[in-house]
Amino acid sequence: MSAPLPVTAVAFLARASQLGLFSAETLILLDRGVATSAIGLVMAAAAVGGALAQLAASRWGHHGRTTRMTLLGTCVQSVGCLAFATLTPWWSLAAADFLLMAGAALTATGLRATLAAHAPGARAPGADQLERAYGRLTAAQMLGALVGPLGAGAVLLHGGTTWAAWAATAVALTATAVAGTADRRDRAPASHSGSRPSAPAPASASASASASASEKLPASALPEPSAGPPSALLGILWPPLVLLFGITALYGGYSVVWAVYLRELGARNALIAWSAACLALPALVLSPRAGAVLPRVSRQARIRVAALALGCCACLYPLVGSVAAAVAVSLAEGVLLAVALPLVSAQVARDAGPGRTARAFGLLGTADALGSGLGTALGGALLAQGGAAEAFRFSGVLCMLCAAASLISVPASSTRPPSSPPSVPSSPSSSETGRSPHVSRSSARIRPVRR
Repeated sequence: MSAPLPVTAVAFLARASQLGLFSAETLILLDRGVATSAIGLVMAAAAVGGALAQLAASRWGHHGRTTRMTLLGTCVQSVGCLAFATLTPWWSLAAADFLLMAGAALTATGLRATLAAHAPGARAPGADQLERAYGRLTAAQMLGALVGPLGAGAVLLHGGTTWAAWAATAVALTATAVAGTADRRDRAPASHSGSRPSAPAPASASASASASASEKLPASALPEPSAGPPSALLGILWPPLVLLFGITALYGGYSVVWAVYLRELGARNALIAWSAACLALPALVLSPRAGAVLPRVSRQARIRVAALALGCCACLYPLVGSVAAAVAVSLAEGVLLAVALPLVSAQVARDAGPGRTARAFGLLGTADALGSGLGTALGGALLAQGGAAEAFRFSGVLCMLCAAASLISVPASSTRPPSSPPSVPSSPSSSETGRSPHVSRSSARIRPVRR
């Protein structure tokens, strides 16, 4: 099982656009006269947009194709980037950030659900296959996270902060074009199979024909079956949800503090934008092999250890006094993220099971957005009151507390996962009964007349 080319292409382009703009966002806001105390509010609006989009995906995501969700996300992200490039007041920039993050969240959920879907009737992918597939997806996203900030830094050197937003808009529109092409390809088999005229056929023949036609369609072209209430998944997915919440809360605080922190250490604007690539470079190399790290240790234990180490790294930043040392710590964090993020996605896909992947990844994205929102809001407040050091310490402690909270067992709902309807026992064949296939079973049996 491997990530299809359209999935990896959209993942790369969408993440390059998102993080290319985010790496220069604080500089853009400062150049447009936004007060330091309002920067956290602008970025908190992005987290709120991501949370609401993920809640919508967890509620209604299983009603449509996963490729349609991805296309919708790239469209909304493009609108947000365009608004960020053209608007000036801080409240309008907050609205643009809301749309940008909402679109990015829908895109990420659609990509994860598309990758988790396997062909109907086929065997579910194993743990190793899921880890490799999500490792490749994470590598594509991290490649975008590497190229986006590097491109933003190059644009900042030659064109200024406004051109960085325009470059992000162009990349997001390219991602929309690729997602639209993938959605049309998935829609084509469904339209062809539904438009063929056919003569009336017996009920059993039509049922078998429809079943065989559905098996030929791509899994992403089929809406997922009803998955029951979202609360049925919370008990099963609690450990990866709370772990991802802590990790994204950590980096939500970083999004506000990082540029100000490096500027206080004496870094230039281009170096600040390029420093965002330090997280992506190790993950780009190591993510496809995340499952091979300590294979005898359980997946959840590896994620917990990575989350604890990330929290410790955050607490080290206030003790660092040079840009080079800060970049070195950031590289170490990139290694930890390369291990944690693919394992989280693989754990959710395996625990949710078929038929509930869109809703499960919607819940995962909701935890992602809520953690990012909390970290952003509190990071902005702590930056305005106590400086970057207090924000780093708080984010690190919160991440470690979430790692400890993942050990708490949450009772799962009694709702059973969706299952296929009970199969009706097939009737004996005509060769077994000696009856002609043209005579129905309810017909009276004709006995030979004895003379």
